[in-house]
Amino acid sequence: MKFENLKELIQKSRCTRRFKPKEISIKELEELVDLARVTSSAKNMQPLKYILVTKKEFVKQLSQTALWATHLTNWTQSEEERPSAYIIMLNDKTIDGFAMFDAGVSFEAISLGAKAKELSVCALASINKEVCKELFNLPEHLEVLIGIAIGEAKEKIKLVKVENNNTNYYRDEEDIHCVPKRDLEELIIGKYK
Repeated sequence: MKFENLKELIQKSRCTRRFKPKEISIKELEELVDLARVTSSAKNMQPLKYILVTKKEFVKQLSQTALWATHLTNWTQSEEERPSAYIIMLNDKTIDGFAMFDAGVSFEAISLGAKAKELSVCALASINKEVCKELFNLPEHLEVLIGIAIGEAKEKIKLVKVENNNTNYYRDEEDIHCVPKRDLEELIIGKYK
């Protein structure tokens, strides 16, 4: 893969909060988790586990109890905008590892894989962990880290420059979801040749 193709894929791979109805199979979710399976893992301990959800009533319950787009105070996700599926990412606490490192790497692999399949995702740290424990009858050693909503995007998203140090996403006058990103020069604090 050429660098420019990868850069374009990453730039298009945005968290989506409004979805179109689209059937997604367990097989497609398995393919995404298989990408996460082969990513880097801290100390190669691989503490992450996954639950794949396409069952409509579970998707509905997970969507209703998650907090969506907290910076958009005048918007609530409608029933028609719900995702088609979820991947619930878990930490197996019986395995010594650095689960948050693995979670970030694995989420990005799932996100890029979804975009390559013309799907979109949204990472939800706000997924209701108690609802997950009840729905999936989780034992104590499995800790819910994030929910990953998956579906076909029903919104346009664009990257914009950070203004006045405000990184909160917003919707513009054309209802485009705008995601402020800091300039590269602000991130690199030193160069040593």
